[in-house]
Amino acid sequence: MPTLPAVVDNLIRAASNENTTTENLAQIIAHDLGITNKLIKLANSVYYAQRNKVDTIKRAISIIGFDEIIGIALGMGILSSVSETSGLSLDMKALWIHGIGVATASKQLAKQTNPGITGKIFVPALLHDMGKVIFSVYFKEEYNEVRQYALENRRPLYFSENTLFKLDHAALSALLMTRWNFPASIILPCRFHHTPESAPIQYRHQALIINLADYLTQKAQLGHSGNPVPVTIKNAPKKIGINESAMMKIIESLKSKEAQIKEFFKITTAVR
Repeated sequence: MPTLPAVVDNLIRAASNENTTTENLAQIIAHDLGITNKLIKLANSVYYAQRNKVDTIKRAISIIGFDEIIGIALGMGILSSVSETSGLSLDMKALWIHGIGVATASKQLAKQTNPGITGKIFVPALLHDMGKVIFSVYFKEEYNEVRQYALENRRPLYFSENTLFKLDHAALSALLMTRWNFPASIILPCRFHHTPESAPIQYRHQALIINLADYLTQKAQLGHSGNPVPVTIKNAPKKIGINESAMMKIIESLKSKEAQIKEFFKITTAVR
């Protein structure tokens, strides 16, 4: 299993501490020049559409958002710890774009259905498929079989993983996040994003949102999660409190943001 960079360990501790300030976060990120430069560049990108130039990490945090900065930096750190990407059954670029799309859609869903969790949904939504990265990199041949099974049987990946591995990517993500000392606010929405009704009540709405955002992002054909068919739980929109018209607007919004999301991807995954 990958060892996370020191800056990521510090970010996880920051995410777990309610007393962490913007100044604290800026000091942690400043120790990694590569992440600092990417985040400042991201704050100046079309995704955030700022009129005035952002030139400090503290200002970037205020533009991008406290929790979003933590999530993006965590994602970059995790991706950088995975060095071998040849011969993989999943397209890592398409998977990361999918994750950005799900995070974007999750924020929109949260704003409309539960504004109080809007600031906390971006991180688990962005990282919800982290287990697929680990499966793809460390179990290449076996995961190729899972992908083939999913394609031949028109089944979602989590079903195929459970059938062949007796473990799906959501459970694997939770195991790794627990080992890496992620807070429950990130672990549990990720763990239950395919089975949200089994989530602890405190995190059930977050898991439901990620489940539906995953589906909407696939319908928008933004990136690729590896699933041969888009899938969500029965009556997910009703359980969240959103109607068909609002869902269609989110799909169209995702499509309209494709260029910005791809720039987001390009910046955050650029080689230092």
